Amino acid sequence: MSNSRFLLQKHVKAVYESAPRRLAFTARTAAEFGGWQAELRGKVVELLGLAGRTAPASVAAEKLQAVQREGYVEEKYLVDAGEGVAVPAYLLVPDREPPYRPVLVFHGHNPSVQWVLGNYPNAEERESRLKADNNYAQALAQAGYLVCAVEQRGFGERQTEDGRGSVHENSCRHLAFAYQMAGRNLVGERCWDGMCAIAFLQGRPAVVPGVLGCTGNSGGGTTALWLSAIDERITASVPACYLCSFRESIYSLHHCECNYVPGILEWAEMGDLAALIAPRPLRAIAGERDDLFPIAGVREQFAVAARAYELLGVGERCSLAVHPGPHGYNHRMSHEWFGKWLGAG
Repeated sequence: MSNSRFLLQKHVKAVYESAPRRLAFTARTAAEFGGWQAELRGKVVELLGLAGRTAPASVAAEKLQAVQREGYVEEKYLVDAGEGVAVPAYLLVPDREPPYRPVLVFHGHNPSVQWVLGNYPNAEERESRLKADNNYAQALAQAGYLVCAVEQRGFGERQTEDGRGSVHENSCRHLAFAYQMAGRNLVGERCWDGMCAIAFLQGRPAVVPGVLGCTGNSGGGTTALWLSAIDERITASVPACYLCSFRESIYSLHHCECNYVPGILEWAEMGDLAALIAPRPLRAIAGERDDLFPIAGVREQFAVAARAYELLGVGERCSLAVHPGPHGYNHRMSHEWFGKWLGAG
């Protein structure tokens, strides 16, 4: 039997408590907030490994296929993200007259983007996932929004190979560590793909200018929150099942390596990141019984973001929507927020 004196969780907790969080939100005036926001946003960009990489105004894209679905056309594109990286991006075009209000969507820690598109491998999987509103890209398209769903690095068609040419299934772990060795990280690289997808989406014809939604659940909520914090082209953000204290979630519970941004606790907690989105509308969706992102940690960090919105006099733009279930999305809560701040699809 192991000697309990050798266990390290007590030390890990002590490291968290001693982390300085040098740029935690403490602003008392709107002017102070502006300076704080600029400083922390710059630091977050640096920690994501994106310093010196300017978000593209336009990107090259190649249309690969188009499939008629119920209420919309599902188009698949290859979007050029630079450095030889090709992004599979699915554009869901509603069967109605434009103009269209655009929403950028990120899938969670699932096998591929196909799940949020509503394309499941079998009837059993479909039934199970639809109970958790897992087809949120499809639902937004059917509600009339022009949706761009990005396949995230490490899933589906975006795997890595080992030195012998074998493809890794679910390459998150390998990618996370490989990028860290080069001073990058997987959260940052997924955000970069999102920046390129925004340029692609906003460059489509008949898109309503000046509005852009962004959403995702779980691992998709991760990308949605971090990207919304650093890219002001996003005008309304709905991260689901992610906003929670690092202490109560990925710092203490077993999560995939793709969740971690080295050095973040020296500067901020998650509520500080969410406050970077202010004054743009933010709704965090959470499950009352989510055991991956516990509701107590959600409420604690949401309160930090809410204080920022109140300071700026726009408290109505910050919302925590809690459904009674476990880890999962919620169509009604998402569509309600986008309808309010983007306009009806």
